[in-house]
Amino acid sequence: MPRGLTEAGRARIEGVARTHFERGWHPGAQLAIYRDGALALDLRLGDAAGPGRRLVWFSATKPVTAVAIHMLVERGALDLDARIAEVWPEFAQGGKAACTVRHVLTHQGGFPVFPRDFPPARIGDWGAVTAATAALPAAWAPGAAVGYHPLTFGYALGEVIRRVDGRTPRDFFAQEIFAPLGMEASLGLADVAEASLVAVPRAMSDVTFEDPEGFERRTIRVAALFASPEVLCAQVPAANGIGTAAALARFYAMLERGGALDGVRLLRPDTVAEVTRVHVATAADLSSGLPSSYGLGFLGGGVFAPFDRPGVFGHSGQQCSIAYADPSLGVAVAYVTNGLHDPLVVQLRTEEIVQAVAEACA
Repeated sequence: MPRGLTEAGRARIEGVARTHFERGWHPGAQLAIYRDGALALDLRLGDAAGPGRRLVWFSATKPVTAVAIHMLVERGALDLDARIAEVWPEFAQGGKAACTVRHVLTHQGGFPVFPRDFPPARIGDWGAVTAATAALPAAWAPGAAVGYHPLTFGYALGEVIRRVDGRTPRDFFAQEIFAPLGMEASLGLADVAEASLVAVPRAMSDVTFEDPEGFERRTIRVAALFASPEVLCAQVPAANGIGTAAALARFYAMLERGGALDGVRLLRPDTVAEVTRVHVATAADLSSGLPSSYGLGFLGGGVFAPFDRPGVFGHSGQQCSIAYADPSLGVAVAYVTNGLHDPLVVQLRTEEIVQAVAEACA
């Protein structure tokens, strides 16, 4: 029997989420919690309320891509230590010949920055984005350092999926992950007409760690890009999973339950344990300058909530979303908003929800 949440704890979680919304930290949000594999809370507020409403997950998409890779490894179709160039020869350009799948999953690939001058209108052209990724020069020797790969993570692994399996990442996710688990989600939109169902991202602040004064207006540009039809309908396996928080929480419930949920198994328990543990850690990530630690496609460990709790794994997304599993409590949580805020607000938003969830599991 699933333990669920305490009545008082559930009320406190909902109160915290409503307070965030009332403070104007985001125009819309969805918060979903599974405990012991059963849905215990599904709250939807503001722009994100109503039937069929979905949000952009941003980098909370990355673990879905990672799970697709690990499914192929379990099937014997792929080796984590295989060089990507073995299945994708063009990828060897620019000093990346030694880069392995494992290097990309742990953000050690050496090619973190996608070309800034790539035309946004072509972001939906899979051949063009993967060719641009293959052509990138390595900023460091693969495996020699750690630096977060915001978009190239997904393009590299997505093309590996296509080369090994034959299906596009969008089709693989839909047929092998989303449909079997009953997730209301997709990798990008199949039709621009569906855009009206998306609570598109909005910039609430332009402050970032890299630009504390917000002079560069980075957040405004990111929000506008990911609200555009070109990106909403593209395949961006590192950043444009689109769905409900309940779908994302269900994905983590599957992982928290050891790779299976409601009779559907995607991964073996030993695989889940291996890929969600910390594999690399650094005091200064070359992309962010911050401490970071990575599993094989997941965040875990470190000093920031929720990953400061032992055994917690998951992923955040572009100043607006957090999704994680805490096996010690039997919970899977997804808190997805459409408000891209400054780092301090984002962390406070996360900490308050994480604390309320823990208290509700008494």
